[in-house]
Amino acid sequence: MPYTKETLRADLKMLNASAWMWAGDKPKAQIDLKTGKAPVAPKQDASDEIANYCWCAYEKGVTGNGDLVIGRVNHLQAADLYSKVADILDKQTLLDDSAKGNLLKMDKWSTVVNDSWILGGVHRYAKFRLASPRVMENLWNAQNGFPVVTARELLGLLHFGYRLDQVGPWQIVAVADSGRAAAASLLAYDKLMSDQSSIRNVLKLVDKSKLKPS
Repeated sequence: MPYTKETLRADLKMLNASAWMWAGDKPKAQIDLKTGKAPVAPKQDASDEIANYCWCAYEKGVTGNGDLVIGRVNHLQAADLYSKVADILDKQTLLDDSAKGNLLKMDKWSTVVNDSWILGGVHRYAKFRLASPRVMENLWNAQNGFPVVTARELLGLLHFGYRLDQVGPWQIVAVADSGRAAAASLLAYDKLMSDQSSIRNVLKLVDKSKLKPS
């Protein structure tokens, strides 16, 4: 069921979304001179800032037209997957009123904002185009041992009733089960990633035709 601003904010509150750091931010905590440790910050309700970013991303995804483009930034910049992708990357963010929802670009980024944008597309049964080849270096962060965002996007889409197809030169992810897509939520997405973000599940996303012969 599509989100309203209120129901999305309620899910963010349940996720304690204000505890999600913006990508690139580092915690700023002074050291307690007596203990030599940083104080533990108390849990807070979802902040207005992150809730507003999530709503903007979701609303642009759910009300947009055309395919949504996913993948790693370097491939989005190089690929000719969608008309004027380069212009979108250079000139607009989704915070601009005139910006379309086909590509996620904001001045701040977080996984929960990314999830909100994906769910916007899912709730309108949009088609997604994948810019990045499905090889492990584009799906798994080997240094830190977790899925990269492209894998998170694909795991979410496949879980919420989508199917991955090759259509000519394009990797297309299209809805196959509208009931599962309609039931998608931030809470379900968060649980999915808690349960299935292992390297074993990410390996299932790899395009076998891209594997080098042993």
